[in-house]
Order: sequence, then C-alpha cells, then structure tokens
Amino acid sequence: MSVCPACNSLAAINKNCPLCGCPMYDAGAIQDFYDNYSAFLEQEIYEDGYRSYSHDFCVHLFACPNCHFDINIKFRRLNKSLLF
Repeated sequence: MSVCPACNSLAAINKNCPLCGCPMYDAGAIQDFYDNYSAFLEQEIYEDGYRSYSHDFCVHLFACPNCHFDINIKFRRLNKSLLF
C-alpha cells in the first residue's frame, strides 16, 4: 500500500503563486472536488489517470488566497512498508 506525503503531512510543502508571489495553500486532493460525495469514497475509484491521478501519484489543488489562482500539483505516493 502507498501513501501520499501531502495527504499524510509527511512533508512540508511551500509553493508561491506564480502570478502574485503570495504563499499558496494546499486545498486537498483533487478527487475531493469531483462531486459532493467524492471525499467520502475510496480513492481507488478515482485512479483513472485524470490529471495524472493514479495509484502512483496523488494530485492536490493548490490555491492562492490573494489572486485566486489555482494549480494542480502531483505527488508520488510512498510505499507505506518503507516508512514504518
């Protein structure tokens, strides 16, 4: 089984907005924005390769609170057995 370093707070992620330079925030995994119930379903349902979301990568939405620019950033999932 693999885990996303961003979802599980295993890494500090700092990203500045390319438009205004303000710090962006991680709004969460892109699957959470598909529909009203997507955040409560199994992740495997959404591993269809859309925006590189797959078993190997977790895609997060980063947003700028100043100018409202957003971008998708993918994170390679880490093998859970190697972490613990």
